[in-house]
Amino acid sequence: MPLTSGQSLAAEGNRIVAGDRTIKEQVEKGKLVLFEPDASVRDALTVLLQGKGWVVLPVSTCDELLLAVEQNGLTAVISESTLPDCAPGEILVLCSGHDVPVVFTGHDLPLQGAVDLIRQGAMDFLDKPFPQSRLLDLLDRLASRQNG
Repeated sequence: MPLTSGQSLAAEGNRIVAGDRTIKEQVEKGKLVLFEPDASVRDALTVLLQGKGWVVLPVSTCDELLLAVEQNGLTAVISESTLPDCAPGEILVLCSGHDVPVVFTGHDLPLQGAVDLIRQGAMDFLDKPFPQSRLLDLLDRLASRQNG
């Protein structure tokens, strides 16, 4: 049934609504915190992840990360590994205290640095630029573990 004059198309929560009809209901996969200081990368990843059914809380500072991680029900934190105001070890300690897995991203870290982060408790390290499918597959596995 097409839209009639005067009807609008709108997003309401996880539904797309036209007039009084629900056209599409999007299943939420989980809630992610995305800690990325580069606004263009943060925006692109947010659009990608939201399009795949994730609720994304984008943050750009350590203080914002701290507030976001204190929320309940997080599936994971995705964080840049090289940040001006927050060391990866601090992020791991904060997130492990809330039982939230961390996936680090970056491009300036040598291989040994990535291995060290994983040994310290990171779920994974994705070297930028990384294939979108690698991040999405990793997050889907995390969600299925938490929901299964």
